[in-house]
Amino acid sequence: MKIKITLILLSISIAAFCKTWTVVNIGTTFSPSTLNITEGDSVLFVLASPHEAREVSQSTWNSNGSTALSNGFQTPTTGGLVLPAKLAVGTHYYVCTPHAGSGMKGQITVQSGVGVNENSASNVSVYPNPVSDLMTVKTNRNMIGSSYFMYDLTGRQVLTGKLVNEITGVDLSQLKDGVYFLQMGTEAKQTFKVIKQ
Repeated sequence: MKIKITLILLSISIAAFCKTWTVVNIGTTFSPSTLNITEGDSVLFVLASPHEAREVSQSTWNSNGSTALSNGFQTPTTGGLVLPAKLAVGTHYYVCTPHAGSGMKGQITVQSGVGVNENSASNVSVYPNPVSDLMTVKTNRNMIGSSYFMYDLTGRQVLTGKLVNEITGVDLSQLKDGVYFLQMGTEAKQTFKVIKQ
């Protein structure tokens, strides 16, 4: 009985550190096109029609092909959520099937969850969400001076700026109500869905 309780508590604590990363399209490119995540994380593709994401082999990816990888992930048109069960440790190559020939492709590198540094540059909080006019971005010291970018649902950049402190206020008063994506200018390019109302 004690072992079962310990295993349940361990799985809950591991799940608490898992993240969902967002990939959007900007025209016929994925953004970010390279994503480094940790085992147990999920990836949400938010794409405009007719884009989708299909996992392919490295050789298919290198040749801008679109043949699906057996047991690989595939999102419907306009995207979807790829769960950890489809994101084993290693590199996952994917393309947009209609635009693979023109180079619309990306990579997700999944690293083992062992030894994750919780003080890494990917620790970012964005609040409140939904937001009216002033959004707060809270980061660690390593990210001060990094750029951030805000995109609308069509992938058009509508706002940019720099993180000036560990807690930075971002004025959204000039934006219309709607759904936006805030992307941090770090290596991992973590993306947050922001609802302005």
